[in-house]
Amino acid sequence: MATVTVKSRASKAASARRNRREEVLEAAVQIFHEKGYASASIQDVADRVGVLKGSLYHYIDSKEDLLARIFEESDAEALALMEEICALQAPALERLHAFAYSWALWSMKSIERATIYDNEWKHLSGARRKKVLRRRHEYERHVREAIEAVKREGDASPELDSRYACFFLLSGINGLATWYRRRGKDSAEHIAAAYAELIVGMVCGLGSPKARASTMLSS
Repeated sequence: MATVTVKSRASKAASARRNRREEVLEAAVQIFHEKGYASASIQDVADRVGVLKGSLYHYIDSKEDLLARIFEESDAEALALMEEICALQAPALERLHAFAYSWALWSMKSIERATIYDNEWKHLSGARRKKVLRRRHEYERHVREAIEAVKREGDASPELDSRYACFFLLSGINGLATWYRRRGKDSAEHIAAAYAELIVGMVCGLGSPKARASTMLSS
């Protein structure tokens, strides 16, 4: 009985520590988004959590450690999203549409994290920066491969430059953070659907075989 009680207490302590660590991380997300990483301080995070500055070092090593953990969580969510889309049993164009919609929706639902990911990576150093840059290249590769698949299935022109199309897609979605507001007129779902349609239209374009055939018939 005593052993069970000790294990229960240890489990509760671990759970409390985990919850506090998540609270600290979420506070850092809000502070870094509001003030920018360079202008934010550990004291700002401690004040937001409501603890003494020294107490934070039970959960983190440094301010950069906080930033790195935010990136790790964002990477995990992004990779899960991509794996889910890749697993879809659907034509390449539908998978691209699903990816564009899901990525845009995540960017708006998690706008603080998305903004930090796009703007603050340069403050990471050493192995942490290399890891983030490697992940960014992986995302770009996934998107280029998705566009190449659309080309192979005949829904985009063979002449479409997948690299530039990838940059256009990612820049468009990443740019949502510059103007999207949660209290805006349109819902995040509505905007994500509109962006997905625009992206698919860009990839297919007037250069696609189907579009050329349609143009010829109407002329």
